Amino acid sequence: MPIVLPKGKKCAVILSWDFDAMSAFVLRGETTPTLISQGEFGARVGVPRVLDLCDKYNFKTTFFVPAWTIEVYPELTKKIFDKGHEIAHHMWCHEDAPQLSPEKELELMEKANEVIKRVTGKYPVGNRSGGFANSNNTIKLMEDHGFLYDSTQMGDDFHPYKCRVGDHGSVSEPWVFGRKSNIIELPISWYMDDYPHFEFRRAPLNPGLHAPSDVFEVWSQEFDYMYDNEENGVYVLTLHPYISGRAHRIMMVERLIQHMMRKKGVWFTRCEDVARCWKD
Repeated sequence: MPIVLPKGKKCAVILSWDFDAMSAFVLRGETTPTLISQGEFGARVGVPRVLDLCDKYNFKTTFFVPAWTIEVYPELTKKIFDKGHEIAHHMWCHEDAPQLSPEKELELMEKANEVIKRVTGKYPVGNRSGGFANSNNTIKLMEDHGFLYDSTQMGDDFHPYKCRVGDHGSVSEPWVFGRKSNIIELPISWYMDDYPHFEFRRAPLNPGLHAPSDVFEVWSQEFDYMYDNEENGVYVLTLHPYISGRAHRIMMVERLIQHMMRKKGVWFTRCEDVARCWKD
Protein backbone atom coordinates (compact mmCIF):
# COMPACT_ATOMS: atom_id res chain seq x y z
CA MET A 1 0.00 0.00 0.00
CA PRO A 2 1.35 3.49 -0.81
CA ILE A 3 0.38 4.74 2.66
CA VAL A 4 2.12 2.93 5.51
CA LEU A 5 0.80 4.11 8.86
CA PRO A 6 2.90 4.16 12.04
CA LYS A 7 3.29 0.90 13.92
CA GLY A 8 0.17 0.02 15.87
CA LYS A 9 -2.11 2.26 13.80
CA LYS A 10 -4.87 0.53 11.85
CA CYS A 11 -6.34 3.63 10.20
CA ALA A 12 -6.06 7.42 10.17
CA VAL A 13 -8.78 9.98 10.90
CA ILE A 14 -8.44 13.59 9.75
CA LEU A 15 -11.16 15.90 11.07
CA SER A 16 -10.11 18.83 8.91
CA TRP A 17 -11.55 22.32 9.33
CA ASP A 18 -11.98 24.90 6.57
CA PHE A 19 -11.73 28.15 8.53
CA ASP A 20 -13.34 30.36 5.90
CA ALA A 21 -14.97 32.95 8.17
CA MET A 22 -16.56 35.53 5.84
CA SER A 23 -14.31 34.89 2.82
CA ALA A 24 -16.76 32.96 0.62
CA PHE A 25 -19.52 35.49 1.30
CA VAL A 26 -17.23 38.39 0.42
CA LEU A 27 -16.09 36.61 -2.75
CA ARG A 28 -19.71 36.35 -3.89
CA GLY A 29 -20.42 39.98 -3.00
CA GLU A 30 -22.69 38.94 -0.12
CA THR A 31 -21.61 41.61 2.34
CA THR A 32 -24.82 42.44 4.19
CA PRO A 33 -24.52 42.42 8.00
CA THR A 34 -26.42 39.17 8.53
CA LEU A 35 -24.31 37.19 6.05
CA ILE A 36 -21.07 38.65 7.39
CA SER A 37 -22.14 37.75 10.92
CA GLN A 38 -22.77 34.18 9.76
CA GLY A 39 -19.13 33.85 8.76
CA GLU A 40 -17.96 35.82 11.79
CA PHE A 41 -19.56 33.20 14.05
CA GLY A 42 -16.89 30.78 12.86
CA ALA A 43 -14.11 32.94 14.27
CA ARG A 44 -15.90 34.25 17.35
CA VAL A 45 -17.47 31.00 18.54
CA GLY A 46 -16.71 28.09 16.22
CA VAL A 47 -12.91 28.03 16.26
CA PRO A 48 -12.65 28.29 20.08
CA ARG A 49 -15.06 25.37 20.41
CA VAL A 50 -13.07 23.33 17.90
CA LEU A 51 -9.79 24.04 19.68
CA ASP A 52 -11.33 23.07 23.02
CA LEU A 53 -12.57 19.81 21.49
CA CYS A 54 -9.13 18.99 20.09
CA ASP A 55 -7.57 19.75 23.47
CA LYS A 56 -10.14 17.61 25.29
CA TYR A 57 -9.37 14.56 23.15
CA ASN A 58 -5.67 15.38 22.74
CA PHE A 59 -5.20 15.38 18.98
CA LYS A 60 -3.97 17.77 16.29
CA THR A 61 -5.59 18.37 12.94
CA THR A 62 -5.42 20.55 9.82
CA PHE A 63 -7.07 23.92 9.27
CA PHE A 64 -7.39 25.04 5.64
CA VAL A 65 -7.50 28.83 5.86
CA PRO A 66 -7.92 31.37 3.04
CA ALA A 67 -5.16 33.97 3.24
CA TRP A 68 -7.83 36.68 3.30
CA THR A 69 -9.17 35.12 6.51
CA ILE A 70 -5.67 35.05 7.97
CA GLU A 71 -5.34 38.76 7.26
CA VAL A 72 -8.62 39.41 9.09
CA TYR A 73 -7.84 37.06 12.01
CA PRO A 74 -4.04 36.85 12.31
CA GLU A 75 -4.00 36.34 16.09
CA LEU A 76 -6.57 33.54 15.97
CA THR A 77 -4.74 31.83 13.12
CA LYS A 78 -1.49 32.07 15.09
CA LYS A 79 -3.24 30.55 18.10
CA ILE A 80 -4.39 27.61 15.98
CA PHE A 81 -0.84 27.09 14.73
CA ASP A 82 0.74 27.49 18.17
CA LYS A 83 -1.46 24.67 19.46
CA GLY A 84 0.23 22.34 16.98
CA HIS A 85 -2.39 22.29 14.25
CA GLU A 86 -1.44 22.54 10.59
CA ILE A 87 -2.29 25.67 8.60
CA ALA A 88 -2.81 24.73 4.94
CA HIS A 89 -3.51 26.68 1.75
CA HIS A 90 -7.18 27.40 0.91
CA MET A 91 -6.90 29.99 -1.86
CA TRP A 92 -6.68 33.76 -1.31
CA CYS A 93 -10.38 34.42 -0.67
CA HIS A 94 -11.98 31.03 -1.36
CA GLU A 95 -11.84 31.51 -5.15
CA ASP A 96 -13.12 28.95 -7.63
CA ALA A 97 -9.83 27.96 -9.28
CA PRO A 98 -11.32 26.93 -12.68
CA GLN A 99 -12.66 30.48 -13.03
CA LEU A 100 -9.15 31.97 -12.72
CA SER A 101 -6.66 32.48 -15.53
CA PRO A 102 -3.40 30.53 -15.07
CA GLU A 103 -1.63 33.82 -14.36
CA LYS A 104 -4.16 34.86 -11.73
CA GLU A 105 -4.15 31.48 -10.02
CA LEU A 106 -0.36 31.64 -9.80
CA GLU A 107 -0.45 35.19 -8.45
CA LEU A 108 -3.00 34.36 -5.76
CA MET A 109 -1.23 31.14 -4.73
CA GLU A 110 2.08 32.92 -4.24
CA LYS A 111 0.37 35.78 -2.41
CA ALA A 112 -1.44 33.37 -0.08
CA ASN A 113 1.71 31.35 0.56
CA GLU A 114 3.51 34.46 1.76
CA VAL A 115 0.69 35.32 4.18
CA ILE A 116 0.78 31.80 5.63
CA LYS A 117 4.56 31.95 5.99
CA ARG A 118 4.30 35.28 7.80
CA VAL A 119 2.09 33.68 10.47
CA THR A 120 3.62 30.19 10.70
CA GLY A 121 7.21 30.79 9.65
CA LYS A 122 6.98 28.31 6.77
CA TYR A 123 5.23 27.80 3.47
CA PRO A 124 2.21 25.47 3.42
CA VAL A 125 2.64 21.91 2.18
CA GLY A 126 -1.05 21.20 1.60
CA ASN A 127 -3.88 22.64 -0.47
CA ARG A 128 -7.65 22.44 -0.60
CA SER A 129 -9.13 24.53 -3.38
CA GLY A 130 -12.27 26.59 -2.80
CA GLY A 131 -15.48 24.69 -3.46
CA PHE A 132 -13.54 21.44 -4.00
CA ALA A 133 -12.57 22.74 -7.46
CA ASN A 134 -9.05 22.43 -8.83
CA SER A 135 -8.31 23.95 -12.22
CA ASN A 136 -6.36 22.13 -14.91
CA ASN A 137 -3.32 24.07 -13.70
CA THR A 138 -3.59 23.65 -9.93
CA ILE A 139 -1.58 20.46 -9.44
CA LYS A 140 1.28 21.65 -11.68
CA LEU A 141 1.40 24.93 -9.74
CA MET A 142 1.55 22.93 -6.52
CA GLU A 143 4.46 20.89 -7.86
CA ASP A 144 6.30 24.07 -8.83
CA HIS A 145 5.81 25.55 -5.34
CA GLY A 146 6.90 22.60 -3.24
CA PHE A 147 3.54 21.33 -2.03
CA LEU A 148 3.28 17.79 -0.68
CA TYR A 149 -0.43 17.03 -0.86
CA ASP A 150 -3.84 18.14 -2.10
CA SER A 151 -7.24 17.46 -0.52
CA THR A 152 -9.69 18.54 -3.21
CA GLN A 153 -10.37 15.54 -5.46
CA MET A 154 -12.66 12.53 -5.18
CA GLY A 155 -11.00 9.58 -6.93
CA ASP A 156 -11.09 7.30 -3.89
CA ASP A 157 -12.76 7.26 -0.51
CA PHE A 158 -10.21 5.85 1.94
CA HIS A 159 -6.90 5.60 0.08
CA PRO A 160 -4.61 8.48 -0.93
CA TYR A 161 -3.22 8.45 -4.46
CA LYS A 162 -1.00 10.53 -6.74
CA CYS A 163 -2.75 13.33 -8.64
CA ARG A 164 -2.40 13.52 -12.41
CA VAL A 165 -1.33 16.40 -14.64
CA GLY A 166 -2.36 16.77 -18.27
CA ASP A 167 -5.61 14.83 -18.56
CA HIS A 168 -7.55 15.74 -21.69
CA GLY A 169 -10.46 14.57 -23.82
CA SER A 170 -13.93 15.47 -25.05
CA VAL A 171 -17.26 13.93 -26.00
CA SER A 172 -15.81 13.11 -29.44
CA GLU A 173 -12.65 11.33 -28.29
CA PRO A 174 -11.63 8.99 -25.46
CA TRP A 175 -10.36 10.49 -22.24
CA VAL A 176 -6.56 10.50 -22.06
CA PHE A 177 -5.04 10.26 -18.61
CA GLY A 178 -2.01 12.46 -17.97
CA ARG A 179 1.16 11.74 -16.05
CA LYS A 180 1.24 11.08 -12.33
CA SER A 181 2.47 14.08 -10.39
CA ASN A 182 4.37 14.03 -7.11
CA ILE A 183 1.34 15.52 -5.31
CA ILE A 184 -0.45 13.12 -2.96
CA GLU A 185 -4.23 13.34 -2.95
CA LEU A 186 -6.04 12.92 0.36
CA PRO A 187 -9.48 12.38 -1.19
CA ILE A 188 -12.66 14.07 -0.04
CA SER A 189 -16.35 13.94 -0.95
CA TRP A 190 -19.38 16.18 -0.65
CA TYR A 191 -21.14 13.67 1.61
CA MET A 192 -18.12 13.88 3.93
CA ASP A 193 -18.52 17.68 4.11
CA ASP A 194 -20.79 19.43 6.60
CA TYR A 195 -21.82 22.15 4.14
CA PRO A 196 -24.41 20.26 2.04
CA HIS A 197 -25.81 18.54 5.13
CA PHE A 198 -26.20 21.58 7.33
CA GLU A 199 -25.81 24.90 5.56
CA PHE A 200 -28.94 26.87 4.71
CA ARG A 201 -29.01 28.07 1.10
CA ARG A 202 -32.29 28.92 -0.59
CA ALA A 203 -32.00 26.24 -3.27
CA PRO A 204 -34.25 23.19 -3.74
CA LEU A 205 -31.35 20.75 -4.20
CA ASN A 206 -29.39 22.04 -1.20
CA PRO A 207 -31.89 22.40 1.64
CA GLY A 208 -29.38 21.84 4.44
CA LEU A 209 -30.41 22.09 8.10
CA HIS A 210 -30.45 18.31 8.52
CA ALA A 211 -30.59 16.77 11.98
CA PRO A 212 -27.12 15.98 13.35
CA SER A 213 -28.33 12.48 14.19
CA ASP A 214 -28.92 11.81 10.48
CA VAL A 215 -25.45 13.05 9.57
CA PHE A 216 -23.88 11.06 12.41
CA GLU A 217 -25.37 7.92 10.87
CA VAL A 218 -23.69 8.64 7.53
CA TRP A 219 -20.30 9.64 8.93
CA SER A 220 -20.11 6.87 11.53
CA GLN A 221 -21.05 4.20 8.99
CA GLU A 222 -18.36 5.48 6.63
CA PHE A 223 -15.85 5.08 9.44
CA ASP A 224 -17.14 1.64 10.44
CA TYR A 225 -16.86 0.35 6.88
CA MET A 226 -13.33 1.70 6.53
CA TYR A 227 -12.24 0.25 9.86
CA ASP A 228 -13.57 -3.21 9.07
CA ASN A 229 -12.63 -3.46 5.39
CA GLU A 230 -9.87 -1.06 4.30
CA GLU A 231 -6.26 -1.69 5.32
CA ASN A 232 -4.39 1.55 6.14
CA GLY A 233 -7.57 3.50 5.46
CA VAL A 234 -7.62 7.29 5.71
CA TYR A 235 -10.88 8.98 6.73
CA VAL A 236 -11.04 12.66 5.75
CA LEU A 237 -13.92 14.79 7.03
CA THR A 238 -14.36 18.41 5.91
CA LEU A 239 -15.87 20.67 8.56
CA HIS A 240 -16.37 24.42 8.92
CA PRO A 241 -16.25 26.32 12.23
CA TYR A 242 -19.18 28.52 11.21
CA ILE A 243 -21.28 25.44 10.43
CA SER A 244 -20.27 22.59 12.73
CA GLY A 245 -19.21 25.01 15.44
CA ARG A 246 -22.91 25.45 16.26
CA ALA A 247 -23.82 23.89 19.61
CA HIS A 248 -25.93 20.92 18.51
CA ARG A 249 -23.50 20.08 15.70
CA ILE A 250 -20.28 20.26 17.71
CA MET A 251 -21.96 17.87 20.15
CA MET A 252 -22.46 15.45 17.26
CA VAL A 253 -18.82 15.83 16.19
CA GLU A 254 -17.78 14.97 19.74
CA ARG A 255 -20.06 11.94 19.68
CA LEU A 256 -18.40 10.87 16.42
CA ILE A 257 -14.94 11.23 17.99
CA GLN A 258 -16.03 9.09 20.92
CA HIS A 259 -17.43 6.46 18.55
CA MET A 260 -14.14 6.27 16.68
CA MET A 261 -11.99 6.25 19.79
CA ARG A 262 -13.70 3.10 21.04
CA LYS A 263 -11.81 1.23 18.32
CA LYS A 264 -8.17 0.20 18.66
CA GLY A 265 -5.43 1.68 16.48
CA VAL A 266 -7.26 4.81 15.29
CA TRP A 267 -4.80 7.64 14.59
CA PHE A 268 -6.29 11.14 14.83
CA THR A 269 -3.84 13.38 13.03
CA ARG A 270 -3.09 16.12 10.49
CA CYS A 271 -3.13 15.90 6.71
CA GLU A 272 0.60 16.55 6.52
CA ASP A 273 1.38 13.65 8.84
CA VAL A 274 -0.60 11.20 6.72
CA ALA A 275 0.89 12.48 3.47
CA ARG A 276 4.39 11.90 4.86
CA CYS A 277 3.47 8.23 5.33
CA TRP A 278 3.46 7.78 1.54
CA LYS A 279 5.88 5.12 0.36
CA ASP A 280 6.69 4.88 -3.36
